[in-house]
Formats: sequence, C-alpha cells, structure tokens
Amino acid sequence: MIPGRKALKPRYAVLAETLRDGIRAGRWQPGDLLPSEAMLCEQFGVSRGTVVKAIGVLLAEGLLQRRQGVGTFVARPALHRSPGYLLGFSETVRSQGRLPTHRLLQQRQLSREEAMQYGCDEPALLLERARLVDGLPWALHTALIPLRIARSISALLGPESEVECADFSLYASFAAAGLEIEHADETINVRLATEREARQLGVELPAAVMLVHRRSFDHSARLVELIEAVYLQDCYTYDARLVRSSPLAALHGHNAAKTVREAS
Repeated sequence: MIPGRKALKPRYAVLAETLRDGIRAGRWQPGDLLPSEAMLCEQFGVSRGTVVKAIGVLLAEGLLQRRQGVGTFVARPALHRSPGYLLGFSETVRSQGRLPTHRLLQQRQLSREEAMQYGCDEPALLLERARLVDGLPWALHTALIPLRIARSISALLGPESEVECADFSLYASFAAAGLEIEHADETINVRLATEREARQLGVELPAAVMLVHRRSFDHSARLVELIEAVYLQDCYTYDARLVRSSPLAALHGHNAAKTVREAS
C-alpha cells in the first residue's frame, strides 16, 4: 500500500510523490532500472492506470527516462549549457551545486603527425579522462593541448603535475598559469556509443551519446585546446534562444545577396 496517503490527493499523485522521495533518498540511483509496472502495482496495491500516470508525472519532471523495449530508468540530472558562455566541465558542474571529479585514462605526448589526426597542426599533449559528477560517470574527454603551452604549465607536465588528482581542472590550470581563452568554436553531434565508451560510462548498448567538438583560442587566435567530449545523451542539455527574422527581412537579405553575386 502507498504509505501515508492523503485523502485529498489522487492516488497517482501520492504514488508519484512516494517514488520521487525514493529517488531523492537514494533508494534508486541514477541509471537504475525502475521496477516494472506490474511490480509497482503489487508493491503499492494500486491499478496499472495509477502506476502509468505516476510514472508519467516523473517522466515529465525529468526524474525518469523511458527506453523503448528495455524499461524505465532513473535519469541522471543533466548538465545545462547556455550558448555564448565558455565554461569548463568543472566550472559547469560546480555552478549547479554538484561535485566534479575525474579519472585519468591516458596521458601521452603526440608528434605533429599524430596530433594532426585530431585536427591539431603541432605536437601536443593528449589527456583522456573519464569525467564524473557526484561520483557517477558523465562523460569522456579527450583533450589536446599544444606542447608549447603544456610545457609552460607545471600542473600539466613535470614533477608538479596534478593531472592524476581527482579534482584536477584543466581550465583552472590555464588560469593559474595566466593563460586566457578568448573564444572557442564548438559543434555538437549525436551517434551511438562504442563498446569501449559504454563500458567506461557504465551503460548498456545500444546507447546514444552526444559528441562535443571544441577548439579554443587565445587573444592571438592561437590554438589553446582541442577537445572531443562524449556525453551520455541524457546527461547534457544545451539551452538556446532563437529569434525568427520577419519573412520580409529574410527575403530582403536573400535578394541583396543575390544582387551582389550577380554584380560580381
């Protein structure tokens, strides 16, 4: 039976509250499979319709996520990004009141030829890390830092390296060395995770992931960092405000561009 049911609340609302409290108390962790509808009916002594409506409430709140043919899972709270602001992973996580850590998977120096495979036209330091939020795997980051930069940052190379520390922040090491990033170019794509990615992120295949490719530059337009990040698709949201131009303005702009092309 549903504990402590309030007479004025619909049964589905009471069940939703009970499940919500269980998630927040850690009874079900992010990524856990929720009991089936039949099991919830039996456990709480309610009808299937009540269970379906309660789960619908939590799906709408973002606390649950449904995977077709698999079941309903406890969602991982997504990191929210807003366009126009460049923040490191640790900065983004801390700004949302959570704890960022990382696990170093690989660190090595690349020749120019090796670095060019990633889009970097000079020798570079490669850092591959699993990024965690509140102890849970969230993303895989492969970062390339040109050696001309990495060699000047003691936290990256040498006896004072801090890369293996769980709370290491690449952007914090840049700031400590007086290195400023002026701007970055970023693209986002989606695909299915590889077996290795699924293993590192603790998910079962098939699983969708979001790819973030970013190239960051200093005030002289020199490359500071190149990063390829793989996020679980339910762990990352990108908020944007889009403004629709009036049809007449858009048409005017198109005709003006056409006139320039014809005149050239």
